[in-house]
Amino acid sequence: MAGGAYSKEQLALLLEGVSRIFNGFIVGLVLGVIFAIAYVALTLSSDGSAEAFIHGLGILIIVLGVLAFPINYYFLYGGLVYLSRADRGKYGIGAWGGLGLLVLDSVLIIYGVYLIASRISLTTFLMTAVPIAVVGLIIQVLMYAALYRLGDDFGVGYLTTGVIILLFATVLSAIPLINVVGGILGLVGFVLMLVGLNEVKNKIEPQIMPK
Repeated sequence: MAGGAYSKEQLALLLEGVSRIFNGFIVGLVLGVIFAIAYVALTLSSDGSAEAFIHGLGILIIVLGVLAFPINYYFLYGGLVYLSRADRGKYGIGAWGGLGLLVLDSVLIIYGVYLIASRISLTTFLMTAVPIAVVGLIIQVLMYAALYRLGDDFGVGYLTTGVIILLFATVLSAIPLINVVGGILGLVGFVLMLVGLNEVKNKIEPQIMPK
């Protein structure tokens, strides 16, 4: 089904979904910047103590999880559910990804408590963080698959390209020596995705607004 072949009811659902996702990414960007600043401050204040760093990171993770849950529930999960209601076969995979994101937020809060309550080495911390990162990547793939299909459906190359770059950048960011490259590419992909989502909105709105 091409973008122009949707009914007005479906287009209204898509518009609400895209709007929520767009706003959610903006709010998430602000939250991510705050977390990054706090992470740098924690690293500098730990004075090389792995225990102090891990405990401090546990606190940051709890705060991030508590703040992110309602944001992700309303904007990202809610937006992806609206897309799924418009076309479950095409965008339902994104709603599952959004649900997984909420579960991950809950797991992160528990994980943060674990980091504070226990004394673990840096090696053990890295080993426990790996499966969480892998699950996070899988969730991203599910959510971004829906956004890729959205961009393809409405002929918005910025969105499809941004999604591909973001997924590629996520993998690069996990590799120590080139994670900076991953971060730069991720920023480029994120900007392209925002531009693409806005372009999808601009394509839908004239089709449902009264003439």
